[in-house]
Amino acid sequence: MSAFALIGLSSSAAAKSTDDVCILNNGDRMTGEIKYLEQGQLKFKSAYMLDSVQLDWARVARLESKDQYIVLLTNGRVFTAHIKLDATSVAGDTFRIDEGAASIAVKQSDVLRIRPANQGFWTQLNGSIDYGFSYTSGNGQYQTQLSASATYNGEGYEVSGDMSSNFSGQSGGSSARRNAFDAKYTKLFHQKWFFGGLVDLLSSEQQSLDLRTTLGGLIGHNFVQTNRTTFNVFSGLAVARERYSSIGQPRATTADSLIGLGFNTFRFKSLNIGTSFLVWPSLTEPGRVRMGLNSNLKIELVKDLFWKLSLYENFDSRPPLTAKRNDLGITTSFGWTF
Repeated sequence: MSAFALIGLSSSAAAKSTDDVCILNNGDRMTGEIKYLEQGQLKFKSAYMLDSVQLDWARVARLESKDQYIVLLTNGRVFTAHIKLDATSVAGDTFRIDEGAASIAVKQSDVLRIRPANQGFWTQLNGSIDYGFSYTSGNGQYQTQLSASATYNGEGYEVSGDMSSNFSGQSGGSSARRNAFDAKYTKLFHQKWFFGGLVDLLSSEQQSLDLRTTLGGLIGHNFVQTNRTTFNVFSGLAVARERYSSIGQPRATTADSLIGLGFNTFRFKSLNIGTSFLVWPSLTEPGRVRMGLNSNLKIELVKDLFWKLSLYENFDSRPPLTAKRNDLGITTSFGWTF
């Protein structure tokens, strides 16, 4: 019995507090649980709410909790600490971070992300999935698109993955399929500087490419990092293994340099624009350059449901003789975020 009692006590001690306090600028007060802060939105859940609410971080006047949180600032610093916000009577540095004996105060707008410490894997994971279909009766042409993305935010590091599958065809005519997957790991090591690695898989019938597998390492810098917009540039080295369906160059292994940029901007409850652009100048085949572009525009329709417009392009300046140089596509879809 005592063993069960100890287990129950330890579970209660590890449980997240539900007496966090949140007060808005207009005086509205809520008691419940801080879920997270990301992209300028504070997610908060009270016991009397069926669903969590998304609050504009700029309109939160007070925030108190007994728990510890992982806090990421816009300058790249990361803390695991107790937090408190009081913007009701103090101007300037209103957000306090208490990490052990050390304590610092920063501006509310300097707080980029808040996540409860010691949470399980699934509570730290967020992402989306979407599907699109189009059909033209005049020529019997159709196109389907399925994509999914997920991001895991840890203490000072981030793991993200994206996959997409596109299929287009025409009744009685030719068809083309494209499958892509990429994953990236980045870790902050000095304020806005980060290092990491990536994996990129691509199969494109348009370019006669059965499969290209790319592994690379990178180092980069976040030039812009606010709770509305991020912009980073990175570079590195990579190795690619290619397999083509065309005759004459079925397989190849290349070493490449890497230059890339990422951009994302978010508008509260309305708009999200994200772009990833990669350039791969070849080291083993001088003069050959590969480029990859992925850009998305998301518009929220209702809670957790969105409409998306996507643009992708893959370009190769020196493909096999029978293969095409680029693969370009534009798709629309509807999706769900989690």
